[in-house]
Amino acid sequence: MGQAIQLAAREVAHITIVCALDILPQTPQNADVVIDFSSDAGARRAVEIATNLNAALLIGTTGLSEKTVLAIQNASQNIPTIKISNSSLGIAILTRLASLATKILGSQAVITIHESHHAHKKDSPSGTAIALADALRASGGVISNTDIQSIREGEVVGDHRVTFQMENEILSLEHRALDRNLFATGALRIADWLRHQPTGMHTAEQWLSDLLLEKNTP
Repeated sequence: MGQAIQLAAREVAHITIVCALDILPQTPQNADVVIDFSSDAGARRAVEIATNLNAALLIGTTGLSEKTVLAIQNASQNIPTIKISNSSLGIAILTRLASLATKILGSQAVITIHESHHAHKKDSPSGTAIALADALRASGGVISNTDIQSIREGEVVGDHRVTFQMENEILSLEHRALDRNLFATGALRIADWLRHQPTGMHTAEQWLSDLLLEKNTP
């Protein structure tokens, strides 16, 4: 993911990678945003660097320990911070639509989430599926971990589908990632947005709302 972000940044004139810690051993002296897609230990290191630089912090690493999540939450008291399971704009839209459907349908539908990823993916269910389930619960939906069905096969980049089964109809909302580079592009878009936000913990939902506001502003 780190290399993908570096390549994607070359296509954006106003974004410059000042340091890539998987390549350069030194700690950067200045930066607007620190982005992490590495490991639990790497995320804690990113928290430390962002705090020291007073830079915004984007954590895209999933499967984090409670210790690391707490460190991220503590950092958000001093810098703009976001912890995301998926940096795709499409997933942000899927989450918004599925949450809206949940609010409308209430207990009328049985909700299930299906997710598929490549055979090398370690976590199951995916962080994105867990985040989707959390969003649906926050919207009043009833969904347990057993309602999340995971498949690991081949080289699937990432498919997520939310299904609402009602008495006489089924509603399905689906997102398919076709290229891993979309996550790098999305991460840069979120990072560019995050550096303009106030101190605190932010969400992809806020990012999407701001995008909608921009589209509807004359």
